[in-house]
Amino acid sequence: MNKIHPTAVVDPSAQIDPSTEIGPYTVIGKGVVIGKNNKIGPFCVIENTTMGDNNELIASSFIGVKPQDLSYKDEPTRVTLGNGNKIRECVTIHRSTDLNSPTSVGNNCLLMANSHVAHDCHLGSNIIVANSTGIAGHVVVEDRVVMSGMVGVHQFARIGTMAMLSGGTMAPQDVPPYCIAQGERARLVGLNIVGLRRNGLSRETIMEIKRAFKTLFRSGLLLKDAIAKIEAEKPCPEVQHLIDFCKNSARGITAAKLKMREHDDE
Repeated sequence: MNKIHPTAVVDPSAQIDPSTEIGPYTVIGKGVVIGKNNKIGPFCVIENTTMGDNNELIASSFIGVKPQDLSYKDEPTRVTLGNGNKIRECVTIHRSTDLNSPTSVGNNCLLMANSHVAHDCHLGSNIIVANSTGIAGHVVVEDRVVMSGMVGVHQFARIGTMAMLSGGTMAPQDVPPYCIAQGERARLVGLNIVGLRRNGLSRETIMEIKRAFKTLFRSGLLLKDAIAKIEAEKPCPEVQHLIDFCKNSARGITAAKLKMREHDDE
């Protein structure tokens, strides 16, 4: 049974699994590869994209269209979209400027209405991006990050695993794993304790992350000295990831707010 609506426009070169549904007035461009059991709603535009299985695009999403980069010269760059993602109304995901590295979104992400993923971004899996959040070019977002509504992330910034950005946050620098950032110029206000628990981290691991957080951001030590102190204590893998993230920062690490969230001491 053909699951492509008769008003949809599909380029002959597109490879679409017969189990995928394509809604009215959607346009599928050349070079598109779409896997099994996807549901693509009306008025979507998909170009230069490889899509996995079981994704749902509600309506008016633009995936794989040209990047908003003045240096782009119509190179056949791409987007890769994994499995089980939910893409809400009017989401935009732009293809990369780099032929060897497509813009990518992993698995089981939720991108809410009007959110934007720019060229050359790399999003992991199990990420939530709320309404009207903008992720600029070349941003890396690790797994299980939560971005609230109307967040803005500066180009080339990184957002660490299980971090949470509060509504309206503007993030010009890297946000470390497990942290909560908020503010017009983002500051760390504590740890995402609820997120750590929901993601199954043990009490012992959470306590070790708390100690590392205090050493990094409350001890008054220079960051390099705080990292050396934590590494000397042979940290658990989660804490090692935190300090590796900080060591590898090119844009700098988001600073901590002077008055921190009280529950981080619980």
